[in-house]
Order: sequence, then structure tokens, then C-alpha cells
Amino acid sequence: MKIKLTPEFAYIIGFWRKRRSREGLGIHGENPHLELFSKEVLDKKLTSSEKLLSEEGKVYFYHTAYRKFFQEIEEEQLERFKYLNEYAASYLAGLFDSIGGVDEKGFVFINKTNKQDEILLLRLGFTTRKSREGLIIGKPRAFLALIKNYVKLHNNNRAFEYVKS
Repeated sequence: MKIKLTPEFAYIIGFWRKRRSREGLGIHGENPHLELFSKEVLDKKLTSSEKLLSEEGKVYFYHTAYRKFFQEIEEEQLERFKYLNEYAASYLAGLFDSIGGVDEKGFVFINKTNKQDEILLLRLGFTTRKSREGLIIGKPRAFLALIKNYVKLHNNNRAFEYVKS
């Protein structure tokens, strides 16, 4: 089975990366996150509804090839997402929907980040500042403009109103 990276897969992998469950290929979190992940994997036909398992606070399925593919993309993220294109935008939108947001002061942030995430953002032209939980994105309007067409969970956020089309 040859799996090819698409912007849709990039979004799901970005979303999955920081919320992954211990069981199978899935995530843990609150209902909006679980519902979005379930919808995305079912829409992309990664699994069927009968094989999608759900427990308190997590949803997952078993598929060895997809799990290996997701892990490879995660390991190669600095090479895979080095250009400002729809793949990087989708990946960052998934990451933003999973563990990011805009706080009450208007700062755009991504929590639970590591050094690779910081390097990826820097290579794409987004300076960052460290915060207690993760990174605050420099050039927030440019960042939001990049991801706004790919964001699914935060797409009704007021911060996106200020981003020009």
C-alpha cells in the first residue's frame, strides 16, 4: 500500500501529532477535537465507522500502514514542510486546531511545542517567543493568513476576521 502525502493528510497529521492516543492511531482530548478527528478520518476513508473505536476522552483505530506513514511524516517534518505551500499551511492548521489558538490579548500561540516545531516555524518565516506552555507566533496576521483556508476547528475565531483575503 503506497500512501501519498496530500494537504488533507498533512492536516490530519498536524492535528494528531500532539494529541495522539496510546492505543492505535488516534487522539485524546475534548469532544470538539474527537469529533473533528473522527470526521476527518472517516471523510478521507482512513477507516470505516465500524472500526473507529471510542473511549472516554479518546478516539482511535488500528492501521499499521497509516500509523507508520504518520510517524514518518512527523520525523521528516522539517524536510516535508520547508516551503510556504498548501502542505505546510494544512499541517500548521492541523497543529493550530489541535494545540493552538488566539488568546484574549490577540497573541497567536501553539502549545506543547518542541525544538523541531520552533525550527519549522522559523524556516517558514515566523519568528517565535517562548511562553510557559509553548510558542507565541511573531507575524500573527501572516500566520493566520497562511492557515485560514485550512483551519477547521477555529475557523469562526474572531482573529480570522482581521486577516485579509
